[in-house]
Amino acid sequence: MKRSIKPPRRSRGSLTRSEILIASMEILQEEGVEALSMRRIAKKLGCSVASPYTHFQNQEEIIRELILEGEKKLTSDLKTAEKTTEKVYTKLNAIAHAYWDFAIENRELHKLMFNAIGGKLYRQTFPSLPTSYRVFLETIRYGITSGEIPHRRKDYPSIARTMWSWMYGLIVLEMNEILRRKKDSDPIKEGIELFTILLKRGGPLADRANNSESAIQSRER
Repeated sequence: MKRSIKPPRRSRGSLTRSEILIASMEILQEEGVEALSMRRIAKKLGCSVASPYTHFQNQEEIIRELILEGEKKLTSDLKTAEKTTEKVYTKLNAIAHAYWDFAIENRELHKLMFNAIGGKLYRQTFPSLPTSYRVFLETIRYGITSGEIPHRRKDYPSIARTMWSWMYGLIVLEMNEILRRKKDSDPIKEGIELFTILLKRGGPLADRANNSESAIQSRER
């Protein structure tokens, strides 16, 4: 039997930063967060374990770059969804579905971005507001400014946090196969419909409008 000849090991200088990141992303998406290591990256690229250190100080730096790539992709998806309509509740529905699709289609990347290790790096990378969350936040503010969401302007951060937490929780439940739902059901649509009802009815500005309408009706009697 002929022995298989292993291809020659790549020299340290032949690697590029882009190649390392592409290989890392492929390992992440195909094998999961747990498989991502400098040793596994080197094996995939056919180089020594020390070679990736030519471009990256450590594995943490590679993870940070993958998180940045994930955030860039998620933000782009949310912006595209937000621009599909001028009606704020339809915008919120489109954004929520875009976030759901991103997470389901990029399970391991989403996990890396928000798990214990990746989440810490995510917060360090975006110490103020991540660009993806800002898209959602600005949509809520747009709805309050336009009058479609009858709440005070100062309430938009808390409304955004509440809805974003709901979306994230729903996605995590789905990815961990804990969310029990009918095959053809759409939990995102159901949730947005409920939030729409609550936001239209529950704000102090809505109460003021209802009181004014009631007062007018009383005078007309």
